[in-house]
Amino acid sequence: MKVILLKDVQGRGFKGNVIEISDGYANNFLFPQALAVPATQQALDHLKAQEAKTTRLAAREEKAAREAAKAMEGLELTVATKADEKGTLYAAVSAKDVVKAARAEGVSLKPEYVVFPKPIKQTGTHTLTAEFPGGYEAEYTLTVESK
Repeated sequence: MKVILLKDVQGRGFKGNVIEISDGYANNFLFPQALAVPATQQALDHLKAQEAKTTRLAAREEKAAREAAKAMEGLELTVATKADEKGTLYAAVSAKDVVKAARAEGVSLKPEYVVFPKPIKQTGTHTLTAEFPGGYEAEYTLTVESK
C-alpha cells in the first residue's frame, strides 16, 4: 500500500514522503496515530498544492528579508532611555527598543533580527548588525541618549 507520511516516522521516512508499506502496518499503526494517509490521487494533488504554496511563501519571505536588509543598511537610529549622570543606563537597550526606533524611521523590523554582541548599558553610539533570514545582514548605527 502506498501512503503519504504526515509526520516523520523513524526508519520509514519524513513528512511528505510517499512510501510503499504493508497494509497491516498502515491500518494498525500509521492510520490510527494520524502519521499517514492513503496515497490517493486527491491526496497527492493536495500534497503538490501544499508544496507549491510553501515554495511561494518562502520566496515571498526571502524577498521581504532582502528588502528589509536593504532598507536597514546604514540607517541611523536613536533610542532615548533613562540613565544616570555618568551615562549608565538603568536597563539595557532591548530589541523592542530598536524595533520601535526603526518603525519611527519607516522600516519594518522584527525583534528576532536584532543582534546584540553584548548588552548595551551605556549611552553613546554603537554600530550593530541585523541578521535576516536567508543570510542577509545590514549594518546600522544606534545612538543611545539619556532622557
